[in-house]
Amino acid sequence: MKFTKEAKVGLLGVITLTIFYLGFNFLKGLDLFSNNNEYYTYYTDVQGLQVSNAVTYNGVTVGRVMKIVPQQSENRVRVSILVSDKIKLTDNTVAVLADESLIGSKVVKLIISNGAAISDKVELKGELEKGMIDAATEQLSPTFARVDSVLINLNEVVKQFDDTGNAMKILMASATQTSNGVNGIVAKNSESLAEITANAAILTANLNKLTADLDRQIKPILAKTNTFTDSLNALQLGKTVNTLNTSVASLQTILREINQGQGTLGKLTQDEALYKNLNATAADLDALLTDLKSNPKRYVHFSVFGRKDKSKDKESADSQAKDSPINNQ
Repeated sequence: MKFTKEAKVGLLGVITLTIFYLGFNFLKGLDLFSNNNEYYTYYTDVQGLQVSNAVTYNGVTVGRVMKIVPQQSENRVRVSILVSDKIKLTDNTVAVLADESLIGSKVVKLIISNGAAISDKVELKGELEKGMIDAATEQLSPTFARVDSVLINLNEVVKQFDDTGNAMKILMASATQTSNGVNGIVAKNSESLAEITANAAILTANLNKLTADLDRQIKPILAKTNTFTDSLNALQLGKTVNTLNTSVASLQTILREINQGQGTLGKLTQDEALYKNLNATAADLDALLTDLKSNPKRYVHFSVFGRKDKSKDKESADSQAKDSPINNQ
């Protein structure tokens, strides 16, 4: 059977297209001689994900991204993936969109957890993984916050140093003015100060000489005075001690006699009857003096014109004597 030229050209074109299709899919990483399952998931932002990007499981490529279809009405993107049927997915499988490298190439990582097995064309839960830069920024954000706080504190310290520097400048200016004033005063009175210093030196020398002379003259006098004072103190102290001993002995004798009831004080302290009689006598004497002050005419008779009738005077005296507080007692 012979083929025409047209048939040969057509057959060659079909073979070429077939080889081109197989090569293109091979370059995309699809295994055309094995079975694949199709799944889909949704992302709010695919972050540059492209068709034919890898689908990995534990770092191993197990499939490819087939379709990326934006769904504007729902503000999301539908991503279809082909996964080798050798990988059994469960209903807890998560398709994580992550960075493959630092240059920003994206992959879909499958995280398979325990659960019920799922079949072909089932929706997977989609999540976005934080990029390396975002993760580093998040980890370093507390450090940046602390650095900002330190910088703010340093700025405050620098401001305080500025205020302190201004105050120091003012203080140094005042000190300079004071120093200049003192220097001017010293310069104007340098001759007077020199004369005062010379006179003070002469006065000091004279005082030192006078002190040395007085010291030589006073030392012998003080030595004799100390000896005389010691002798006098020793003599007077002995006499005083002897006199004190004699006085104490006499006092002890008097106290012993009083305790024994000897002498007037002893009897007063020991004889109760004498004490009571003295109290009664003192009371009578007090009453007599009181009556004398109140009725002096009872005890003193004085007349300018002569004596009165003695009988009347006697009767009056008798009546007054009856009224006297002494007789009443």
